[in-house]
Amino acid sequence: MDVLVLSPCSKDKRYDLVLDCKDVDEYLRDELVNEHGEYTTTASNMYTGREHQHVKAAVTKLREVVDVDWYIISAGFGLLRDETKIPSYECGFSDIESVRTRARRAGYDTDDLTNDETIQTVGREKRIPRAFSNVLNREYDLLFVVLSEPYLLSVADALTEIPEQTTAFAFASNGSRQYVGDCTWIPATETERQALETTWMALRGQQFRELASSADRQELEQLWEHPERAETLSS
Repeated sequence: MDVLVLSPCSKDKRYDLVLDCKDVDEYLRDELVNEHGEYTTTASNMYTGREHQHVKAAVTKLREVVDVDWYIISAGFGLLRDETKIPSYECGFSDIESVRTRARRAGYDTDDLTNDETIQTVGREKRIPRAFSNVLNREYDLLFVVLSEPYLLSVADALTEIPEQTTAFAFASNGSRQYVGDCTWIPATETERQALETTWMALRGQQFRELASSADRQELEQLWEHPERAETLSS
């Protein structure tokens, strides 16, 4: 089977922060990597947040039984492969004033945009939906989306264009359910948080890790035809 995983960056980084949003918007990633080599590592190793660590463990587990491509949405650098090298930076989608500043720098009148539209605008400027649509064209069997609401918004265009042969799942809160597009919704609500005795920040990643730990190759093949089984496996 071919499995695709999409998760977000995290605020916590392996190295001290050396760049901000203006830096990553104005310079090419390769230029920044060359300039800040001592603060550079792969995307999978750069992020150290709890949700990211759960996703990393889940991907490692899944790779024991199936082929897995892992992509990470970086609010700074756009869509990244897990092995893509990046320098440490501070830039996210959760600080809406920062996002509005980036949109204005790109030439948009943010007075005419809602918060959601502003995030989507910056996501498109970073080519996130287009890049992910290109990835989806590789005909994966399963897709697992582990994103909070701002990151769902940044890629929302692509989530409504999932190929028919791909069975897709999105771990999301009730409030974010409207942004999961063609994905089967896996609830990440207070019920699941209490059951797993975890925090809101780690919940989606921990659910994905639970699913990965519970599923062998045969179970994953059954998910392709019976997506309703995913909710049980994740909890």
